[in-house]
Amino acid sequence: MAGLSSIGEADVLVPLTDNVFVSLHLADPGDTGANEVVGGGYVRQGPIAFASSGFNPTVAANTTIMTFPQASANYGTVLFFGLWTALSGGSFLGSGAVAIPIPINAGDSARFYANTLTITVD
Repeated sequence: MAGLSSIGEADVLVPLTDNVFVSLHLADPGDTGANEVVGGGYVRQGPIAFASSGFNPTVAANTTIMTFPQASANYGTVLFFGLWTALSGGSFLGSGAVAIPIPINAGDSARFYANTLTITVD
C-alpha cells in the first residue's frame, strides 16, 4: 500500500475541514492561496463545517448553504475555492475547483448549496 489507509484519509481530512473559512479564487490558488478575490466588498465566509464521506478517495463537502455578500464591484470569474484557518490571514489549508465557473459582477452574490464544495484525499 502506498499512501494513507481509508481510516488515515478520514483522520487527516476531518480535522482540516472542521470549522474553516472559505475563500474565492480567480485562478488556481496553488499551495499558498494565491489569486484570491480582493475588493468590492469581498470577505471570506465561515466558519463552516465540512463532513467527510467515502474511502479511497475520502471526500469532504460543505454541510450547509454558504452565501457570500453581494459584490459592490466586479470580481471576475471564480474558478476555485480555498479553505483557511481564519477569516483574514491565517493558514491556507487547500482548495478545490468550483463545479461551474461563476462570473461575479457588481450586485451578484456567490452561493454554494450543501455538498457542492468538495475536497478530496486520494
